[in-house]
Amino acid sequence: MLPEWDQKYSINNAKIDAQHQKLFELATRVEEISDRSIYQVELKKIVADFFHYIKIHFQDEENYMAEINYPYLNQHKLMHKQITQSMVKLIQSIKSTNDLKEKLYIVVNSWLIEHIIQHDMMIEHWRQSTQAKNSSDTFEKEKPKPKKFLYQCQCEGKTHKVPYDIHLKIQYSKAQFKCKKCSTNLILCKEKN
Repeated sequence: MLPEWDQKYSINNAKIDAQHQKLFELATRVEEISDRSIYQVELKKIVADFFHYIKIHFQDEENYMAEINYPYLNQHKLMHKQITQSMVKLIQSIKSTNDLKEKLYIVVNSWLIEHIIQHDMMIEHWRQSTQAKNSSDTFEKEKPKPKKFLYQCQCEGKTHKVPYDIHLKIQYSKAQFKCKKCSTNLILCKEKN
């Protein structure tokens, strides 16, 4: 089951938050049709709505990131490009209505969970940490701690806490980082909900 919009996913930008809410609504529509019969015309409309909306949203989000000088803008743009390409491939590789429903649900699920909840939240995390550094009363405020991503190697019971910039390199630039002890590539641990 897909998560519902919650204020905890806010990046404190009214326009982007409203767009994220709309994307959650579109994702809910996708989830609702995944278990029922649907006419191909209705399904194509949902795909077109979703595709059109993410293009607008990505542009607005990239403009916002540029406005606040977000240091991972280029990596984030690459993620947006990959999501758009996966949507295009999805549309091009339709074998049947059921096939399209399944593939669309997978894209929406991974996009919502991974992209909005994980990567877009890093925008707000970065903005807050920058704001805290520039604030004159930082001694009163607790600075947010940078999020670390857990990776594993072949060492038994060992996990590696990887900073966001390295996580982005591993996931989106296909860079490989190895454990210094066992020399195997680090693999992202699946988060437990």
